[in-house]
Amino acid sequence: MAQVTSTLRIHSIATAAGLLLAFATSSAFAQDTAPPAGLDQQAREAAWAGRTGEGIRLMDAYLATHPDDRAARLDRARFLAWSGDYAAAIEALDAIAPDSPEAQALRARIYAWAGRRNASLALNAAAYGADPADYDAAYTQALAARQGEWPHEALPALEAAEAAKPDGKDTRDLARAVRLPLFSSVALPVSVYRDSDDIEIRSVGLQADVRVGDPWRLLAEVTSREISAPIDGPWRPVTGGDSVDERRVLVGARYAFSPDAALEVELGRSDIDPGDGETVGHIEFGQQASDAFGWRVRAERDRVLSSPLAVSLGVLREGVTLSGNWRPTLRDNLRGNATFEHLTDDNHRTALDLDYRHAVVRNGRLNLDIGGQAEWQSYSRNPGDGYYSPDRYERIAPLASAYVKLGDDAGLFLQGALGVQRDETFDSWKRAADFSAQFTFGIFSHWQLVASVGYSQRLNQFGRYEGRSVGLELRYRFCEARRERCPANAGP
Repeated sequence: MAQVTSTLRIHSIATAAGLLLAFATSSAFAQDTAPPAGLDQQAREAAWAGRTGEGIRLMDAYLATHPDDRAARLDRARFLAWSGDYAAAIEALDAIAPDSPEAQALRARIYAWAGRRNASLALNAAAYGADPADYDAAYTQALAARQGEWPHEALPALEAAEAAKPDGKDTRDLARAVRLPLFSSVALPVSVYRDSDDIEIRSVGLQADVRVGDPWRLLAEVTSREISAPIDGPWRPVTGGDSVDERRVLVGARYAFSPDAALEVELGRSDIDPGDGETVGHIEFGQQASDAFGWRVRAERDRVLSSPLAVSLGVLREGVTLSGNWRPTLRDNLRGNATFEHLTDDNHRTALDLDYRHAVVRNGRLNLDIGGQAEWQSYSRNPGDGYYSPDRYERIAPLASAYVKLGDDAGLFLQGALGVQRDETFDSWKRAADFSAQFTFGIFSHWQLVASVGYSQRLNQFGRYEGRSVGLELRYRFCEARRERCPANAGP
């Protein structure tokens, strides 16, 4: 049996789409005032034309001889934000203190781009409250309010921005950003996983996520899966043959109590052929406690789908996962999970994992993070029921991840982790490698296509284990379920 099976899951689309959105919205907020002549003028013209890197370099050269030009220093902070380097932009603003009204407005806009919803709304409150029709204040209000569980709160501010500048490109970009979390969707995911133990898992599904009210979404999922292994191998099903077919149907709902908290419930039936049916599903509550910290707790019941043997034996896992996400700065992100599971073959699993990332490059075309991962898991026993169940498994790996912007509506996400692993059967640490790639086309469009590949390599006492996965998801997003609550000025 494989030491570790690592597949690239379709559900990572949300994370990649969030990165793409950060890039696509960061080019807005162009200035209409005529800048003075000189090197600073060249810097502004370069940045307004989309050449933010050149604009920053020219402005740095200008400020080297004009360090007290406050307007130039504000524009430099603005250009850094346009390039996606929000941490550097805030640092540039801090160096200009105290904040003027213009600097505070820019700070609020940068926090909105950076996903700091509460900080942005607090800074923008006075300007937006004094004049809700002001374009810049309404723009920032909509960009910040669209984040979280109540994106519909952005609609009044978006309406004000559209009334002020109905035909502006920035306004259309804002409408697209506001519309994105308001979409309903239907998706067709297809995936194949294959490893060096000759286990193969083929899946095809149909998923629906329909927004039926401001706080309500209805969910549904139908999946057909074939898990196979050689008929003369150790992972063959006990029911005979070389494969087990699994079909499942789940329905559920998601309710948002506030902009910061939501509950999701999804329940259904999983049937195997041959074999019996089982109830599967999950209930999850999540809260964004602050701009810097969010947490969730998830209770889940599902099959162990590691091999035909495990599925045919009817092994189920029932457990709870506690998750946290801490962003102490605009450059650092730490995620962690703690899982406690009971398995129906009288086994118990405890698992902990951490994922840390530090932003090292933000330049408008490339996001590059470096960091590390740590993983530990333990089972109470090894029943030999077709899944990997070590007494103590540990993995440590440096990682790097990158997002490459391929236009406003497409992007490529890459990740690699090369580290070491061991369990109780190892006489030393062995190599562990994971690589994945995900291409997204149609970030803001009705039609979206996501293609993903993943590769894992593990060295153990018995040689080399490899696992490969390929996934494709076609998604159609629409507003017809709540047309009156979906921006009409968002373009295709």
